[in-house]
Amino acid sequence: MKENRMPICSVVMPVYNAEKFIEKTLRSVMNQTIKEIEIICVNDCSKDNSVEIIKRLQKEDKRIVLLENEKNLKVSQTRNRGVEYASSDWVALLDSDDAWEPTYLEEVLKRREETNGSLICTSCKFMSNEGKLLDSEFIINSEITYPKLLKQNKILCSSVFIKKELLKKYPFYADAVHEDYVCWLSILKEIKVAYGVQKPLMIYRLTTGSKSRNKFKAIKMTFHTYRKHGLNFFKCCYYTICNAINGLKKYSKIKNRG
Repeated sequence: MKENRMPICSVVMPVYNAEKFIEKTLRSVMNQTIKEIEIICVNDCSKDNSVEIIKRLQKEDKRIVLLENEKNLKVSQTRNRGVEYASSDWVALLDSDDAWEPTYLEEVLKRREETNGSLICTSCKFMSNEGKLLDSEFIINSEITYPKLLKQNKILCSSVFIKKELLKKYPFYADAVHEDYVCWLSILKEIKVAYGVQKPLMIYRLTTGSKSRNKFKAIKMTFHTYRKHGLNFFKCCYYTICNAINGLKKYSKIKNRG
């Protein structure tokens, strides 16, 4: 199935016990206006019906590929495995509980052509754990530099469209911290700027107990993320405070619609 296929991009999705969300997430990819893609689901030893749902959707859409880990590898290594398998030189990342608007790929491809950028990301909307759209959007800058990223992680993993070679050079590896933030900081230190699409084309699910909702845990993990990135103690403290303040602003206005 992998032979003779040159998709515009490879969508990489780690999956673990995602039966409540996986169908909506996958259909948001299947319904993209850009069709020349492969959809790589990497199952990390799920104990629910996630695999059965993926296999059912595979019968509808031959672009879906299912890889299965022999043992539980956690999200970082699972995502890395999907990147390694990817046929395309470009990878789009999506978590199994988030979703995309139908024009997500169309818009990030347009932004890539405009900028010749190596990392493109988008703004987002929010939904509740139950899938209800919330009355808030997170609008990112049209350009995100390394100094800006240090003060707040504005690169949301499920909105990222990136050169595969960058993810192979800077793989995800730190599940004990914000594994994606470590990755973006390392990449932007090299490429200097990521380019943002200000339309909210990704829908981020605020799940109960997630890192983004558990504020104390998130602050602690942010500090250790900076340490993992190699900053000294005082810079870690400074940027953790900046990140916490910006994070409060980000989530303070989220309300249910209706």
